[in-house]
Amino acid sequence: MTNSLLDVIDKVDSYSYEPDHSNYTLYAHDGLTAIGLIRVDIAQHFGNSSGFSINHETKSVSIDSQYDTISKRDELFASIASQWRKYPEFEQLLDHGWRNELYTVYNPSSVPYLHLERAFSVLTGCITYGTHLCGYVPANKSSNGKLKIWIPRRSKTKSTFPGLLDNTVAGGLGYPYGIWETVVKESYEEAGLSGSFIESHTKAAGVLSYMYLTEDNRVQPEVEFLYDIEFDDEHTVVPIPVDGEAEDFQLLEVEDILVKIKNNEFKPNSALVVIDFLIRHGIITPESEKFYGQIVSRSHRRLPFPTL
Repeated sequence: MTNSLLDVIDKVDSYSYEPDHSNYTLYAHDGLTAIGLIRVDIAQHFGNSSGFSINHETKSVSIDSQYDTISKRDELFASIASQWRKYPEFEQLLDHGWRNELYTVYNPSSVPYLHLERAFSVLTGCITYGTHLCGYVPANKSSNGKLKIWIPRRSKTKSTFPGLLDNTVAGGLGYPYGIWETVVKESYEEAGLSGSFIESHTKAAGVLSYMYLTEDNRVQPEVEFLYDIEFDDEHTVVPIPVDGEAEDFQLLEVEDILVKIKNNEFKPNSALVVIDFLIRHGIITPESEKFYGQIVSRSHRRLPFPTL
């Protein structure tokens, strides 16, 4: 089925804008600062675990007050994640998805509060962060005078969205790497692009924020830092798969990319990244897209928790 571009946004920024009366709010150890949203059954698991208190009337889960340092909180959540990894109901998310990679939760904004195993973070409803890059050949350097983007196909063995299309490079922001370190690291690991090439050809291009509601009703707030890589031509530097995350790369014209986005051939948030790129480069305009305003506002959502 062919979608509109707004339909694509609906799949990514899919959590309701209405007040939430179903999920439980995860609070920091002060009992005041919200840092996540948790599905009811997962909240009950927290309530049954040492180090947390649950209040069914206020629909809240709070980290106990004695966990007043980041090292104490890291140890608490590492222990819980290790225990839950053995639970059958979390086998797919935790045991199969375990990364041995940590994500950072912030509280207050920009201040690290807690480090979580990446796989476990999806159970907490805390904000996760990533970097997304669009590598493109501008129209004036293209063989046919049309802007083109390097588009990879995800490996069919990936645990999430196997075989779908992506923007050129993407990676989660894992501790202790900074944003730019992640950009350089992921560009080589996923596309074989050297650090020197990235340093000289890449520019920061903004940020996306949205709240994703998974098929099994988990809330995942996400922030994606955006970068553009401008290639000098179509042949001198070509992205190639290195770590197996991608099967191959195709250099596609914008018209073909838009068709594939509307035909659900892209991973949803990667489609959002490409749509944002096309907006910033003046290809999607208010004249060409009737939902332009909604698309822009929905992909820059104000999140209800402290952020990086």
